[in-house]
Amino acid sequence: MNVLVVEDDPNLATLWGTALEDAGHDALMVDTETAALTTLQKHPHDLVILDLCMQGRNTLGVATLATYRNPSCKVVIVSGSAEYSRRALFAMSPAVAATLRKPVDIEDLLEVCEAVGRNERRVPLPVLEASGVEFRQ
Repeated sequence: MNVLVVEDDPNLATLWGTALEDAGHDALMVDTETAALTTLQKHPHDLVILDLCMQGRNTLGVATLATYRNPSCKVVIVSGSAEYSRRALFAMSPAVAATLRKPVDIEDLLEVCEAVGRNERRVPLPVLEASGVEFRQ
């Protein structure tokens, strides 16, 4: 799977990107909304892992462009903010396939990415409880 990681924390971006690559995915990490938009204009991706708030801005425009370039692209929103409920995040874009709250366990992130990649909408209950993951139904 071709994955774009949009995260402004360099430690998280490196951790997530390395874990995705170790799991057999092609991962590209960018640290700004502008870099994500530029990347998506050049190359469509299958999955975008998107930090919702970067440099004080909502980055949901990245999800819109990702699905414009590749209608089958899915977006996993990762957020440390409680400003938006999960339902509100799903309502913001049809591309949002799953949401995760920071801090994110790397194993949970990988499992969510695999499930989204297989177009699964549900994961076993222990994962839902362990990580606070919610999928679009």
